[in-house]
Amino acid sequence: MERLHTMKISLNWLKSYIDFSLKASDLAPLLTQRGLEVAHIYPTIKGGLERLIIGDIRSCLPHPNADRLKQTLVDIGSGKLCTIICGAPNVQVGQKVVVAPVGSTIYNYVDQSPFQIKKVNIRGVLSEGMMCAEDEIGIGPAHDGVLVLDTTLPAGTPAKDYFKNLLDEILEIEITPNRGDACSHLGVARELKAILHLPTTLPSVEAFHPIRSDPPLKIDSIDAALCPRYTGLLLKNISIQPSPKWLRTRLSHIGVKLINNVVDVTNLVLHELGQPLHAFDYDTIIEKSLKVQLCAPATLFIGLDGIERKLAGHELMICDGAGPIAMAGILGGLRTCITDVTQHVFIESAYFNPAVIRRAVQQHNLKTDASFRFERGTDPNLPLYALKRAVLLLQKLVPSAQAYEVIEYYPKPLEHFNIPIFYAEINRCLGKTIGPTLIKQIITDLEIDIEAETDKGFTAKVPPYRVDVTRKVDLIEEIARIYGYDRMPSHLAAPYLSPENRVDKAYKVAEEISKVLVANGYYEICTNSLTKEAYGAIAPTQKAVPILNPLSGSTNILRPTLLFSGLEVIAYNLTRRQYDLKLFEWGTIYNQANAAYNEEKRLALWLTGQIESPNWVRQLGSVTLQNVRNTTEQLMEKLGITDLSYRAVTHPFYTQGVQGVHKDIVVITFGQVESSIIDYFSLQQPVFFADINWSHLLKVSRSEKVYEPISKFPAVKRDLSLIVDKTVLFQNIKELILKQGDKNIQEIHLFDVYEGPNLPVDKKSYAIRFTIQDREKTLDDKSIDQIMHKLIQTFERDLNGIIRR
Repeated sequence: MERLHTMKISLNWLKSYIDFSLKASDLAPLLTQRGLEVAHIYPTIKGGLERLIIGDIRSCLPHPNADRLKQTLVDIGSGKLCTIICGAPNVQVGQKVVVAPVGSTIYNYVDQSPFQIKKVNIRGVLSEGMMCAEDEIGIGPAHDGVLVLDTTLPAGTPAKDYFKNLLDEILEIEITPNRGDACSHLGVARELKAILHLPTTLPSVEAFHPIRSDPPLKIDSIDAALCPRYTGLLLKNISIQPSPKWLRTRLSHIGVKLINNVVDVTNLVLHELGQPLHAFDYDTIIEKSLKVQLCAPATLFIGLDGIERKLAGHELMICDGAGPIAMAGILGGLRTCITDVTQHVFIESAYFNPAVIRRAVQQHNLKTDASFRFERGTDPNLPLYALKRAVLLLQKLVPSAQAYEVIEYYPKPLEHFNIPIFYAEINRCLGKTIGPTLIKQIITDLEIDIEAETDKGFTAKVPPYRVDVTRKVDLIEEIARIYGYDRMPSHLAAPYLSPENRVDKAYKVAEEISKVLVANGYYEICTNSLTKEAYGAIAPTQKAVPILNPLSGSTNILRPTLLFSGLEVIAYNLTRRQYDLKLFEWGTIYNQANAAYNEEKRLALWLTGQIESPNWVRQLGSVTLQNVRNTTEQLMEKLGITDLSYRAVTHPFYTQGVQGVHKDIVVITFGQVESSIIDYFSLQQPVFFADINWSHLLKVSRSEKVYEPISKFPAVKRDLSLIVDKTVLFQNIKELILKQGDKNIQEIHLFDVYEGPNLPVDKKSYAIRFTIQDREKTLDDKSIDQIMHKLIQTFERDLNGIIRR
């Protein structure tokens, strides 16, 4: 399972695109209920500068009893000057400063530790507050003196009015893999547009005016399937310098590392719009030409991180006349990176095929902010706007910068997803009637156009950046999500989603079987459907289904059996001194035969250790094959299957195996796990395993039960010890008895099997208990003896059996 990506969203930044007055604490549940889970909210300045005020220093004299301290009188707007003792070297009359009055709390910048301000007697003079340095109010690391404010705000003004641009709330949002469209402030603003039914506003780029010139750089070739859209331009006469305070503040609040003005602007656009950009040092691009293509396997590429990587041949690369200069959508190259001496910058803004980016990320285990967005699908309509936005921001920072005309490659614009749908379909699926007006409002607020509208429905034209909305069910889910799941009826609209007679029956029957197993002391486990190919060498099974891009060697095939994942669980428990285990799992197994792929639903059982916990009443033994059979027979009885026959089988999983057959189809195989498999997992005790073909059993199960009243006539039990050949199975004896058709024989129970020195080598003894009962009358001794005599004659005649006296 892929980890959720945590994205930080600034409340102030968000409000620049959509005008709302909600606090972050009010916004969080609205987003969470719509699928953008807000995991955490925190302020950029702890405490929010509450109760801190602007003070005006009216007097500053040396402390009468301390050389390094000063005694000041400060106007804090209360109508009375307050005395504050201060040791800062830069304190002077006429300065505007931040004052923490008595009763307020300040938080240190480094460790966020609180400090409450009290009246303090300092060397014989009472101090009534504190004039603060930058780090003492949590807005920066400086501690070389009091923070002097450049402001005309009067004394007594709350400090947060002066620092309003620094005061912000950050929402940490967990982005699920399907919501790449929400990986930006614009994406969250679009979401709020639908939730709050408010318009969004993007910064204008109309001021963008490039210099008309010959193309300063040419695009030699682009693989259109891998890079449907590529734009870029040259920005000349740029000077590399630190970003201004507003830009540093905006990025630092959401945890982005500050580099320089060019890189910081590209990062700002990425987090603003969700469109990654990349800046190249134009002067380092060889031959002033670019290719967007795959490179030959084993080509070397050195990234911005200084690591040399050997390409596999499927990575999309940006190349100049000398070779690759960037791994498209993932990582820039060291040779063309922005440095302090860079004068001319080529800025790239593109749309890359998500699949090729995702494959390269997995190949090199290289995740970046850009790759996270590209591999989920960015907005193909944003590259040009994002490019112009970045240029205008850089020209604002460096007025001498000149932009050349845009170079663009976009031969075939990506089309919208057209989804025709009827209002009746929407309401039937939701289980609630929502009016056409509200449905259309939700759809248009999600920036989905409506075409071909009729009284019964319409065609939704979904923009290509919504890669998660391509079908009717996706569109209906969007309507339900924005409308609010909490406003939906609690019942499921099952007739629309799936036929009740198929899905509900399977679920209910499985639930009943699970209850039987739990009642017998079994614990349910859930293991990964991916497993390691090496298990096939221990005990070969059917041909496994390989994974094309495995994450590791332990998850490189789809499991062909549930056995090994269960043994992993047993090994884990044994190392933690849990020796007596009864486990079960519902799971799917996979295999391939010729060109076909097959999957089957299975129920698996594992037993090991003691059959019950030790107790003082009796000595208990270890699990045996009979215990496994007892459980399977109990399950068959619950499913209404009574005509199951058993036979011995040779199987690579078992030292002794048994098959349960129903109408010539093997539905159960169970036995003691083969010792070489046990040794491979370093298990120190025998394990029994049952593999049940649930897909077939579900088809033949009879859920309808016929109940009979308990007979009022007594039942009689008779035991019989029978010596037969070793080749004779108890199943053969049982079938022989049932063939006889005596309705008075109600139960046949095997309670002992003996092979030992008192018997011939080729013989064994079965001890069988018969329950005999007539439901219409009381049986006398003569009738019971006749039944037993007939059984003995049958055993002696058909099995050459000997009755032990």
